[in-house]
Amino acid sequence: MAARRKLEKLADFKRALKQKYGLGEGSDYKPWIRVQDVKSVGNSAKIDGIKVGRTHHTLSEQETCFFYLAEFSSSVVDIREQFPLIPLTLSLKIAQLLDIEYPTNPDTNDPIIMTTDFLLTCSNGKNIWYEAVSVKPDDKLSGKRTAEKLDIERVWWELLGVPFHVFCMTELNQIKSKNIQWFTDAKRKGFLSPSRNIREKAKSMLGVGTAQLSDVCGVFAHEMGMSSNDALILLKFLLADKEVVIDLARPIVQSGMIEISEIKVDGVSEQYAS
Repeated sequence: MAARRKLEKLADFKRALKQKYGLGEGSDYKPWIRVQDVKSVGNSAKIDGIKVGRTHHTLSEQETCFFYLAEFSSSVVDIREQFPLIPLTLSLKIAQLLDIEYPTNPDTNDPIIMTTDFLLTCSNGKNIWYEAVSVKPDDKLSGKRTAEKLDIERVWWELLGVPFHVFCMTELNQIKSKNIQWFTDAKRKGFLSPSRNIREKAKSMLGVGTAQLSDVCGVFAHEMGMSSNDALILLKFLLADKEVVIDLARPIVQSGMIEISEIKVDGVSEQYAS
């Protein structure tokens, strides 16, 4: 594991910038703060990204939840986590204008480099835009100090013309996130993608409605002469690539079931739930 970095003084910040932390896009981006750089109070994680092909660093369960939802969104083409609000002079000026005490390092009293949890690059195929997201637990939002720091972030992004959002993890989006995490793990672990012919044959065996995972995998295994594990991986690929669309609000692993709402055959939607 890479060594923990110190981000306490101005000299540390300058060194981090020279090492390209907080800079770049796509697979070249290096988050300003990595998992190993902080003593996380939540469940931190290193997640192998699918869309940009690099490891993403999330520092809490809430951030992990948001990451899976964001990456699965068709409009999101790049995710930059722990994005630094630099130059520092701009952040300090905003705090001064808002009459807010700027955050400092408790050991050195030097101003810190604030970060926004996620900067998303979005596209609809014609236009590209950016959205900034701060992830906060519900119980933190009522605090005055949290509100003050969010105000600094909000104004910083508004000056750049970038929409700023606050994400709070709910039971519903946690269920959706865990479902996405479950069926995308085959792609993240580098399993061989099933061929187009196998995918199309598998989809021809499915129909709209509720189905048990064991039944679906059993049919795949029997009809295509594959193991139960390979059948499950095939199903996961179909879900991860949105060739089979399901109701994400229903927990898959706990229920052992999926509710199929749409099946795409040769890239065209063929069936919809009534």
